[in-house]
Amino acid sequence: MTTELKSHTVTAALTRFWAGPGQGQCIQVTIARGRETQFIQLTRTQAEHLALDLLLFAQGKERELDTDHE
Repeated sequence: MTTELKSHTVTAALTRFWAGPGQGQCIQVTIARGRETQFIQLTRTQAEHLALDLLLFAQGKERELDTDHE
């Protein structure tokens, strides 16, 4: 069963869905761009980590990868 969720943006649709016992409740973020629709599906843990990264970016506190030490 899927459930549409309220979003703070008009450009993205949020849909909660059950992905089975291994992943549990997940979210799909869907963005329509003209004729093309793009989406990403995340577990709750993945969504939590991405939300933190996006919040840091929004606050200007993002950190760049140190590619010199790979």
